[in-house]
Amino acid sequence: MRRLKSTAILMSSVLLTGSMLAACSFKGGSDASSASPAVSTSTSQQASPSATAAKVNEFGWTAPDKTITIDYYSADKDNPDKVAKKFKAIHDYLLKNFNVDVQKTQYDVDGKEKMNLMLASNDYKGVISAMDLDTMDKWKAQGKLIDLAPLVDKYGPNIKKELGVTYKSYLDKDGKLWGLPRGWGYLPIPDFSAHIRWDWYTAMGSPKIETPDDYYNVLKQMVKDHPTSTSGKKAYAISWNDQLKINNVLGIWGLKDGYKEDANHNLTHWLNTSEGLEAAKYFNRFYREGLMDPDSFLNKFDDWKQKFSDQQILGHIGPWWQSWNAGHEVWKTTIPNLNENQRYVQIGLKAPGADKAYLSAKDTTGWNFTVLTDKVKNPEDIIKFLDFEISPMGTRLLGWGIPNMPNSLWNHNADGTWSFNDSQKQLMLSGKFEYDKEDEITGDNQIWLDHPQGLMRDDNKSTAWYDQNFNQEDKWKALMNKNLKDTVYDNTARKIVFAADNPVTIKNQQVEDLIKTGFAKVVMSKMEQDAVNAFNDMRDKANKLGLKDIEAFRNQEYQKNLALLK
Repeated sequence: MRRLKSTAILMSSVLLTGSMLAACSFKGGSDASSASPAVSTSTSQQASPSATAAKVNEFGWTAPDKTITIDYYSADKDNPDKVAKKFKAIHDYLLKNFNVDVQKTQYDVDGKEKMNLMLASNDYKGVISAMDLDTMDKWKAQGKLIDLAPLVDKYGPNIKKELGVTYKSYLDKDGKLWGLPRGWGYLPIPDFSAHIRWDWYTAMGSPKIETPDDYYNVLKQMVKDHPTSTSGKKAYAISWNDQLKINNVLGIWGLKDGYKEDANHNLTHWLNTSEGLEAAKYFNRFYREGLMDPDSFLNKFDDWKQKFSDQQILGHIGPWWQSWNAGHEVWKTTIPNLNENQRYVQIGLKAPGADKAYLSAKDTTGWNFTVLTDKVKNPEDIIKFLDFEISPMGTRLLGWGIPNMPNSLWNHNADGTWSFNDSQKQLMLSGKFEYDKEDEITGDNQIWLDHPQGLMRDDNKSTAWYDQNFNQEDKWKALMNKNLKDTVYDNTARKIVFAADNPVTIKNQQVEDLIKTGFAKVVMSKMEQDAVNAFNDMRDKANKLGLKDIEAFRNQEYQKNLALLK
């Protein structure tokens, strides 16, 4: 969970209304156009010596005589060099033990924009992962995707078994299946929060933090007490990075996934609400008083992480794992005898007028999808592997990585039994676990094509996120879950599909593009009235682009979904 990127925060919607019914019952070639280098793993096409004879291995996989190649593009945005280092171990393990050569290409660019370029140039791979529903609908409309339903019927017993009654929700009205979900299932843990530097906060006497103003005042004092970073640079109370989403922030003011909902379940976009203006003014206040990193809206995550690790950014509002990854997980490797309280603790903020803070939206249908395009050469083989991955044991292998090594996260026995590696578990609970190093050794969660993030069917308690299996044993995770327990909510019914042939779809994209630049302009205004004027201008432009039509469409679809949930 610590590595959940922006695509996991922007979870996809359901395909058809059938998914609403399912939500009730479910518990529990290459692209050379980019300037960024691609991750490309082995290009070997030869059968590995250990897998030339077809046999069932200890995971229940029958190794084929001829190597299966799965060459895919992941639309998850990430640094290609880092991904390549973390991918090698699991790639080699699968090639040796499964005779499956998984090759992954990934870019440090916006995945949705990249897929649009691929579609326009007709230059793409046979398998694409992390495709959202809007993009999937566009590719389907142009005949670029293949129907997976016949393949699943023949080669996907585990796919049907694991998805259970929800499987039908992914079929269109003609019974066709255009993609398999990634990260599906319900995991009721927080994702998004405010963060406070624990040692400095307790040294201040742990003043009350319940509202945005409380948080602002504490951070302002914290900057006063610690005005420079480790390297002597000016410290700031807060910043922003390219993985942060405005919709999550708005939950502090009582909005759900960027929309205000009234007693009759009517939805209003945040630009047309007073709460949206208050949220924008809140961030502008940090900027106007010199408390916000001036590079906030230019920061890629790695830029932001470097500043955060240098103790130049003292507060944060974003995914919980970001302050872990950029804070104590770095400091424990760079600061001798690190005090365990030198870390960030996740807390909930709620504006005075909000009934609740809705910070972590959950959607049981999954974040996005893995699809097979019209350029795929071996669809049967790929479905067979996806069928293995979605099983509990396949999820453990690809979620927790290579087993049975000294540094493995888990152990797997020939009889199918398994156990957590206690030494690694204790290292994790001690706060000394090195996640990046572990990723390189075991390849945990470096291949995520269709396995769930929810609780696994065979024990109803373990999850693909290794570090989320011990929440109650980790005092910091337990504290986080306690602080944020009322901020998690089911957002499945509000997920709406913007089909390619829907005239509102273009308007929706235009509004989203406007917000990307408009919100930054509001926040970086030098005077509060300038911020208000910039917000009103952004709102008026959005309404002229068709925001009211978007609201009307969302309300229509939301009402349909609510009716199905009754």
